[in-house]
Amino acid sequence: MHLIFNKLKPSVPRRWLFFIASAVWAYASYRVLLMASVFAPEAPFPLWEVIVLGLAGFLVFFNFVFLKISRKYIRRISCMKMENPCLFAFFGWKSYLLIAIMASMGMLFARTHLLPVFLQGIFYMALGGSLLMSAVMFLNAGILFDGQRPKDCDQAV
Repeated sequence: MHLIFNKLKPSVPRRWLFFIASAVWAYASYRVLLMASVFAPEAPFPLWEVIVLGLAGFLVFFNFVFLKISRKYIRRISCMKMENPCLFAFFGWKSYLLIAIMASMGMLFARTHLLPVFLQGIFYMALGGSLLMSAVMFLNAGILFDGQRPKDCDQAV
């Protein structure tokens, strides 16, 4: 039975996992930035101030959250022992669960308008920029990936 499932598993070379992850993050970034472009112009002050606040939020959000997460998953892919893992292996199953919860909360948040619309625009700008920068990190890792596992993979992954 195990052999049947292995034959059905959609496997890809490890390098592809970087590009798939990059595409997923880029698509998520596009969707979130689209929401930001709808909400941000509703601010009671000039749009340039909203953009500056969004960029400031991006710097904080990316440096304290997404940079760590992206590095963790880039390392995870680099340290995989399988040469052709499942194409969904760029995240662990817990991360897929977390992403589903976060996406659901984001949709609920956007529809219920718990915060003023322009604050949602600032938040979505910061989140979308962070997602886009993570996509760039995965793309860069895929381009630079040489197929070898780093020597320190066995320590703590």
